[in-house]
Amino acid sequence: MESATVHSRAVRAAGRPDHWLRGAYWWYFAAIGALTPFLTLYYRQLGFSGPQVGLLAATLPLGTALAPVAGALTDATGSHRLVLRGALALAATAALFLARAETFPAILTLIGLLALSAAPIPALLDSYGVTLSEERGVAYGTLRVWGSLGYTAAVWLVGWWMGGRVSPLFLLAYAGSIVLALVATAGLPPRRRSADRGWRGLAGVARNRALLVLLLVTYLVTVGSSVMYNFLGIHLAALGGSARLLGLAYAVAAASAAGAGVRGRMLARLGARRVLALAIGLYAVRFALYSVLPAPAWVLPVQLLHGGTFGAYLLASVTLAHQTAGRERAATAQGLLAAMSFGFGSLTGALGGGLLLDRLGGVALFRLAAAIALLALAVLALGLRATAAPDGARPPAPKRPSTPRETSGDQSLTAFFRVGGRGRVSGRG
Repeated sequence: MESATVHSRAVRAAGRPDHWLRGAYWWYFAAIGALTPFLTLYYRQLGFSGPQVGLLAATLPLGTALAPVAGALTDATGSHRLVLRGALALAATAALFLARAETFPAILTLIGLLALSAAPIPALLDSYGVTLSEERGVAYGTLRVWGSLGYTAAVWLVGWWMGGRVSPLFLLAYAGSIVLALVATAGLPPRRRSADRGWRGLAGVARNRALLVLLLVTYLVTVGSSVMYNFLGIHLAALGGSARLLGLAYAVAAASAAGAGVRGRMLARLGARRVLALAIGLYAVRFALYSVLPAPAWVLPVQLLHGGTFGAYLLASVTLAHQTAGRERAATAQGLLAAMSFGFGSLTGALGGGLLLDRLGGVALFRLAAAIALLALAVLALGLRATAAPDGARPPAPKRPSTPRETSGDQSLTAFFRVGGRGRVSGRG
C-alpha cells in the first residue's frame, strides 16, 4: 500500500508541467552557457578581424528581433509547444553543421540559420514560465533559476573541457544540450489561443505606452551587456587569460544569479521598477570595473555582481512586461521584450563593439558600455518624471476592477509607474 502511494506521488510529480519546464530551462540555458561565452573568441582564433567578429556576433541576436512575430502568431494559433519544439530541433541541426565550418562566408550563413532557428525559444519558455507561475502559484524566479544552474554547470564544464584554447567542441555541447531541452518539452501542456488574431495582438501590445518605455530602457541596457558577453573573452585573452578562466568566470557569474528567492523577496519589497533601477546602476559599476582589471583573474570577483545585474534585471523586466500586457498576450509581450533587448540591443552592442574593438581596445569599450548603462538609468528616471501625475492627483478610475497587467494605454502607464510594479507574477515570495 505504501509503495503504491509513493508510486502515485511520483507519477503525479512527473506529470507536473512546471517540473518539465525546469528541465527545459536547465538544458536550454546549458546550451547558451556552452555557446555564447566562447563564440567570439573562437572567431578571433580563426583569424577574423574586429568588424568580421562584430558582424558575426550581431547575426545571432538578429534572429531574436523576429521574436514578436513568432510570439503573436503562437498566441493567435495556440501553437506554442509545436513552434518551440521545431525551433529547438532546427537550432541543434544548425549547430552541428557550424562545428565543421571554418571560412567566414560559411560561418556567417550557418550562424544566420542558427539565429533564425533559435529566435522564438526564449520568449516561448518565458511565456510558459509566467503563465504556469500564475496557474500553479509557483514563483517565476524559482522556475527560471534552473536556467542559471544549467548555464553555470555547462559554462564551467565546457571551458574546463577545452582547456587553453577554444575548439569546436563547444558547438557539439550546444547541440547536445538543445536536444535534451527538446526532450524536456514533452511534459509542457498545450496553450489556449488568444482572443486576438495575428497582427492585432502585436499591434495592441505595441500601443501600450508603459511597455514602450520599458522596451527603450531594456534596449539600452542590453547594448551595454552585449559588449560584455561578446568581447569579455577577447579582453581577457588580451590580458593573458585562457578559455578555462573564461569558463570559470562565467560559471561564477551564473552561480551568483542562483538566489532567486532573495530577488523574489526584493521584488516584493521594493517593486519591480526600483529593482530594475538598482540592476541598471550595478551594471554601470560592473562594466566600469572590467575596464580597470589589473590581471585576468581579477575578473572573478567582478562576476559576483551578475546576480544583482542580470538576475535582478531579468526578473524585473519580465515581470513588468507581463503585468502591462496581460496573460493572453504573454508570448507577444515577451517576444517584444526579447526583440528589443536580446535582439536589437544585443545586435547594436555586438556590431558597434566589433567596429570599435580594433580602434579603441577593450578598456575603452567597457567604459563606453558603462556610460550607456548610465544613459539607460537616466531614461528610466526621466520617463518616471514625464509620466507622473501631479501631486494630489489620482488617475481616472477604471470602469471595472483591474490590476496593472489588465490595464492598457495611459491607465497601464500610470499603474506601472505609480504602483512601481509591486505585483508579482506568481503571488508568492
